[in-house]
Amino acid sequence: MEKRSSSSAPTIGDLVHRGSLALAGVSSSARLDSEVLLGHLLGYSRTQLIVNSTTPSTSEVVAHFSALIERRQRGEPVAYITGEREFWGLSFAVSPAVLVPRPESELLIEESLTFVGEKQTLRFVDLGVGSGCLSIALVVELMRRRCDVRCVGVDISYEALQVAQSNAKRHDVHKQITYAQGNWFQGVQEIKPPYDLIIANPPYIDPEEQVPLDLSFEPRGALFAEERGLRDVREILDQSSSRLRSGGLLLVEVGAGKRVSLKELLPNFESHYEFSLLGDDSEEDRFTVVRGVRR
Repeated sequence: MEKRSSSSAPTIGDLVHRGSLALAGVSSSARLDSEVLLGHLLGYSRTQLIVNSTTPSTSEVVAHFSALIERRQRGEPVAYITGEREFWGLSFAVSPAVLVPRPESELLIEESLTFVGEKQTLRFVDLGVGSGCLSIALVVELMRRRCDVRCVGVDISYEALQVAQSNAKRHDVHKQITYAQGNWFQGVQEIKPPYDLIIANPPYIDPEEQVPLDLSFEPRGALFAEERGLRDVREILDQSSSRLRSGGLLLVEVGAGKRVSLKELLPNFESHYEFSLLGDDSEEDRFTVVRGVRR
C-alpha cells in the first residue's frame, strides 16, 4: 500500500470536524467533545487547536484520536477518557470511582460563599465527597479570603477518597481537609459537631428511572437510591440536624424530577430546618438544591 503523503494527511481542523460528525448522534456537545479529546491527545488548548487547525496530523495521531472517538461513541464520558474535568475554574482528576463533576453543582459553592460572607472561620462537612470538587473549590475560595476553614470529607468508597485526597494535594488544600470513610455520619469518628455548614451530593436517582448512556459508566452506588431516589436525602436531613449548629446551613443536591417528592418529604423535618428549594424551578424540573437553615 502506497504511503500517504503528508500533504494529503488530514489537518487538525479536519480531525475536529470528523470527530464532531462521528459523535453527533451520541453527544449533545459533539464538537466540544471532539475538541477536548484531540486537545488532550496533542496537549493543546482549544485556542491552540484553532491556531494550528491547518497543520497536517500524523498517522499515529489519526489512529489514537480515532480510538478516543470510538470510546466516546460507546458512551464513555469525556472526563473518564481524559482523566480530567474542570469545575469552578479548577482542574480535577477523575476516574470511574467518582461521579463526573457537573456545572450545576457549582450552585452549592455559590450558596456556601454567600452564607459564609465575611466570616473569619468556617467548619464544614462534605458528605459524598467523590472527587472532592465541592469542598476543594470552597476551601480554595475561602483561603483567598483569608478565612480559617476546616473540612471533613466523607465517602463510603475508599477509591473515591483516594481521588479526593489526590485532588486536595493538587490544589494545596490537603492540610485544611480531613478525609474519612463512612456511610454519611455513621461511624465517622473525625466528625466533631457542631458545624457551620454541611454540603452533600448523595445518590438521588430512582432505580426505576431510565438514565442516559453516559451514566452507565459512573459508579452505581453514587447514583441510585431507594424510596424514589430520596432515601439518602432523607437520611442526611435526619442525621444532620444534631450536627449542625443553630443558624447553620445544610445544602443537599437533588436531581431532576424530584420537587413533588421533596415537597412531600420536607415537612417531616420542618421542626429542625427552615427550607427553600433552589436551582431550576421550571416545568422541566431539571435540578434542585435543598437549602435548610437549622432552627
